Amino acid sequence: MATEEHDAVEQFLGENPSSAQLRQWRETLRARARRLRRELKAASPEQALALRARLAEMDRQIAALEREELITEFVEDSVRVTLAMGSIAEGQHLEE
Repeated sequence: MATEEHDAVEQFLGENPSSAQLRQWRETLRARARRLRRELKAASPEQALALRARLAEMDRQIAALEREELITEFVEDSVRVTLAMGSIAEGQHLEE
């Protein structure tokens, strides 16, 4: 069933990334943002301005990835529930 679930989720998502991929991308951006925040502490005023702009953009990207991850996770869970409900209904049909 796990393979069937995985295949159904992948088919439904098509070319879109999975929630796990989105989570990984978000965590990567968070790590980069932490690194930039450390650099910001030692930056000159001119560098600090550029770093703050990059951090603001990264924060927007992180928030967008988080929203997309939640939506995708909901879709994935919906596909799984639909499959499970189909299996239950099929099992009841076979018992009749």
